[in-house]
Amino acid sequence: MSQSASKPFFGWAVLAATAYCLMIGAGLIFYAMSVFLENIVNETGFSVAQVSAANTLFLFSSGLAGIAVGELISRFDMRYTISAGTILMAAAFFAIPEIQSLTHLYALYIVLGFGYAMTALVPSTTLAARWFVRRRALALALTQSGLSLGGILLTPVLAALMGSEGLTAVRSPFFVILIFLMLPVSIFFMRPDPASMNLQPDGDASNDDELVPGADGIDAAQAVRTRFFLFSAFASIFALLTQVGTIAHVYSWALERADPATAAISLSLVAGFSFTGRLICGTFLDRISIYPFVLGLYIAQGLSMAVIAFASGETFVLIATALFGVTVGNILMSQPLLIGRAFGTRDFPRILSYNQLIMNFGVALGPILIGAIYDFGGGYTNAFIAVGGSSFLAFFLLLIAGSPEACARASEGASSTGKSRIKAG
Repeated sequence: MSQSASKPFFGWAVLAATAYCLMIGAGLIFYAMSVFLENIVNETGFSVAQVSAANTLFLFSSGLAGIAVGELISRFDMRYTISAGTILMAAAFFAIPEIQSLTHLYALYIVLGFGYAMTALVPSTTLAARWFVRRRALALALTQSGLSLGGILLTPVLAALMGSEGLTAVRSPFFVILIFLMLPVSIFFMRPDPASMNLQPDGDASNDDELVPGADGIDAAQAVRTRFFLFSAFASIFALLTQVGTIAHVYSWALERADPATAAISLSLVAGFSFTGRLICGTFLDRISIYPFVLGLYIAQGLSMAVIAFASGETFVLIATALFGVTVGNILMSQPLLIGRAFGTRDFPRILSYNQLIMNFGVALGPILIGAIYDFGGGYTNAFIAVGGSSFLAFFLLLIAGSPEACARASEGASSTGKSRIKAG
């Protein structure tokens, strides 16, 4: 039941705000890493390997910072964390044209990783999980659409400006306004949970006795020791290794198998089909079991790697890219859905931050693995066959983990048993 037929649910404004913050971080930083790499190499004389190491530092620092972010937003109003992260991210972003040494470069990328972690997936998915329960998959799909929109709308603009102005393009008034708009957007709209506004998740009718945010589920210390958390987290390593590694190389692969125009289109296809696939699946995932869906996604991603490995020519390259793109957004969206169904929202940000840290190993290793196999193991055909095998390994690890619903039932049983023992004692 809706809280008010005349007053829109504030949770939708929360989702719009988080999507905006994700769009800025993804479009100007995450998807733009290859754009920065090319321009930093051209302007500083650093090698590709040296600047690539900065990208790896960014990914690892954002993963490590995610643990602290999960702790902070569990204890305090997350608007403080997001605002501080915006300032850190902006400072590092605008300082990039002043890079003088490798030490300076690496320090900036570490700070950039901290700022990104404070504004990106852990806070955004936590907000979506707190504000929406019955429609959580749709909420995550709408929120994470900001990631794809950033790659579609902002990264090409940044690349074009850097092509004419170099690294100083990051100080364009356009980017200054976009980044600092995150401050009022987060402060006014990213309220920590429905209870802070005397509301219920999903806009349901209020009952003052029920306004206890995050009361369902188990704590992080218990969650991280479960078989489901461990095996599903390691499954995410291999799934994201495949995904991010392929995204990092899809342009070079398409250029090799087709032509420059097709290569440029392939980047937009990945982002576009990721966006569309996530929104379509978000409309029905709340009504089905997420577990077989994710197992199917891992298989589909592995099969798409086989198609990419052997695709050649404009038509087949574009078809292969589209097939891969459909799996991209849904795999990323599935991680918080699995965690929410297995462990509830009681300690969601902490549990998610631990999962993100483990997952980041796959994010960092993917591009390196494909590049190494390409150079020393027989080119892109063997590289994509290998990472396709990684996606199938993710399938088997999640199969061993079992379903999140079974994990939730086991946790509830253990909790009930513990309470009974306390009462008996």
